[in-house]
Amino acid sequence: MSLAFAVAFTLYELLAPDSHQFAITYDVTQDKEGADVFLNPIRPGSVSTKERVVDPATGKDLKFEEVTDEKGAHFIKVHLPGPVPKGGETRIRILKTYTDAASYYLKDGQLIFDRPLGVKRNVILMPKGWELIGCASPGIVSTDNDGRVRVSFLNDRDDQLPVKIVGRKLP
Repeated sequence: MSLAFAVAFTLYELLAPDSHQFAITYDVTQDKEGADVFLNPIRPGSVSTKERVVDPATGKDLKFEEVTDEKGAHFIKVHLPGPVPKGGETRIRILKTYTDAASYYLKDGQLIFDRPLGVKRNVILMPKGWELIGCASPGIVSTDNDGRVRVSFLNDRDDQLPVKIVGRKLP
């Protein structure tokens, strides 16, 4: 595993549960020598909107487009500012909002977020006014500065970490 993959980070900011939407901030590094693009998969069943790609070193937007491969898989294709030099890297921040009713929904008044996570470091930020009442994978629970519940996960597996969190509205 490359160091770049190990330091990748994803923030899932859960929006109103009945919207089935969550905002994603994905920080990743492309370290493949000569690469001038980066492909970020859009998961099957998810609709991606409000996309933006930023160079964290400069704050400038990077050019990108949605593409589909020959098998029908969808990607955000990011055009890097230049080819990755030998021994170098290019950091990327991808912002997008997913709508995915199969992985984020309300059931019997409870918020359910049930999604495998492949990135090594992940944080799920619950909507304001909701508390955590269940978590199927080991996580670190804390409170964000604005009072929202934050659940941090470290995926030390070679595959995806199955994450299911359950929340309820505070009285």
